[in-house]
Amino acid sequence: MEIERKYDVSPKQAAKIKLHKVEGFTVGEPAIYDLTAAYYDTEDHALSRAQVAVRRRAGGGDDGWHVKYKAGKVRGELHYEPLKTSDRMPAVLRKTLVGITLDQPLTPVATINTKRAEYPITAEDGQQYAVLCVDFVCARDERAGVDREWSECEIELSSDELSKKQSKAVFAAVENVLYEAGAVASKSPAKIARALGQDKAPVKELPSEGKDKDTSKESSKKDKDSSKKDKKSKKSKKDVEKKASEPVKDSPTNGQDVLAAMCEDLTRKLQHWDFAVRIGAEDSVHQMRVRSRSLRSVLHAARDFIPEQVGADLEERLKTLARALSDARDEEVAAEQLHGRLDGEFSGLITAAARQDLFTASETGADDAARAVRRMLDSPEHIQLLTDLRALFQDPSFGEKAAELSPKKFAKVVMSTALMDVIQKATSKPSVDSETGETEVSEMGAELSERLAFADEDPVALAVYFDHLHDARKAIKSVRYVSDALDRADADPGKKRSKAASYAKDYQDELGSLTDCAVMEHWLARVARSFQRTGKDRYAVGLLHGIEMASLRARLDDAPELIGDLVEDIQRELPSED
Repeated sequence: MEIERKYDVSPKQAAKIKLHKVEGFTVGEPAIYDLTAAYYDTEDHALSRAQVAVRRRAGGGDDGWHVKYKAGKVRGELHYEPLKTSDRMPAVLRKTLVGITLDQPLTPVATINTKRAEYPITAEDGQQYAVLCVDFVCARDERAGVDREWSECEIELSSDELSKKQSKAVFAAVENVLYEAGAVASKSPAKIARALGQDKAPVKELPSEGKDKDTSKESSKKDKDSSKKDKKSKKSKKDVEKKASEPVKDSPTNGQDVLAAMCEDLTRKLQHWDFAVRIGAEDSVHQMRVRSRSLRSVLHAARDFIPEQVGADLEERLKTLARALSDARDEEVAAEQLHGRLDGEFSGLITAAARQDLFTASETGADDAARAVRRMLDSPEHIQLLTDLRALFQDPSFGEKAAELSPKKFAKVVMSTALMDVIQKATSKPSVDSETGETEVSEMGAELSERLAFADEDPVALAVYFDHLHDARKAIKSVRYVSDALDRADADPGKKRSKAASYAKDYQDELGSLTDCAVMEHWLARVARSFQRTGKDRYAVGLLHGIEMASLRARLDDAPELIGDLVEDIQRELPSED
């Protein structure tokens, strides 16, 4: 994990940095490195859009292939040893990126040469807290044929195990001397962005051969003016990074633009979290499942504007993806709740051995589910799904039925469809098999009802009721996904529909606790059977399971009133016509 801050500094300012004045810390003698890094991307810059950078670095202490990435709030870096007999990219690295690249060729986009002075920052207790890197950079934009030069500083923590107080102290102490020398918080998220001219960082663009002197002087003057403005900038690093990372997007002109923008945004996010799942990034399974369900929700809500066969096929394949991710996500939910239970009200009732058995069962289940997800991500069917989704929004004819509508009118239609789906699911009757005449129930609903039904209660009726609530909650979540997607596409469905959607979001959290409770009950029942086969002590799992069943039963009893109130709220706000 990378925890760092970057600063813009001119060569003259760098010479004025008084490192002996870093209060509370000792700055050691610098290690000097000459670094060369070649950066790679696809022809359409798929890695860059996914906030992933791939480079082959030579020089310094980390020679080899690097993958720099951002996943959620975490910035990290992966290192791969170079092949002993070839300069080719290692196959394991290509496999990690395949969800983003879709096996497109990776070719050089930039070459960056850096003269680096790396200073160790040591605390009074002798522990190294961070390193300060002062870099003088010369970069070549390989595809544009443009050379750029700049200088910068970077403070990177030496360990991600430092406390917040320790991290804050070292950053503040080093920043004081940097700001005193004239440095400012960097406007650039990464060197590669500057090399490709993708930000407004102060760089010197070198004249190419044949460029006349007057143009060169004018460019130099602009660089100086830009540098002066940068000195006056007092924006925080957080604000600067946010602005630099936000893509500039055109406002949609019709409904087709909105639909394409929604699908493009969600597909790119799905690919990004595919990469994050492959490297085991925190919360990545959850985020990838959310994107797959969001895409499915958008396609379903916009079904009147998409060829029926195309939409149905993609919805089914996205459903399969979400189902494959669900087992791993359920293991994560169960683990979170297990830790909460054992570290909370049950901490004194369960032995250390029983706690360890439960945690081991949780870790084993998580590992098995993670392996299953990785097998699914490596399958040709999954890569084909991503490829087909990419082709969808790149097709000029996709959603052409929506081209006749304004962005606002399209947003109203799509949001109304999603809201009406909630009403339909919440008021629907059980599905009956036409051949057997039996009521259809899910596997989870059937299994749960057998354990939960009272002696005088029909388990099938309880399973039907659980499935009904589960389907209603999924429709409610779809409203949230569609609402968020419309918002990111800059399409407004109107005040009434937005208010109705906000009700759906509020009720989702209430019903979500029921689903989490069902997931935990299901997990504990499975662990109890496992403990019975292996002869382990089942007292702890039995205690937790009993409490969970009582809680789940209470939530099931409260759910009808919640569903009824939600339907009333939506119907009250949803206009009959515009």
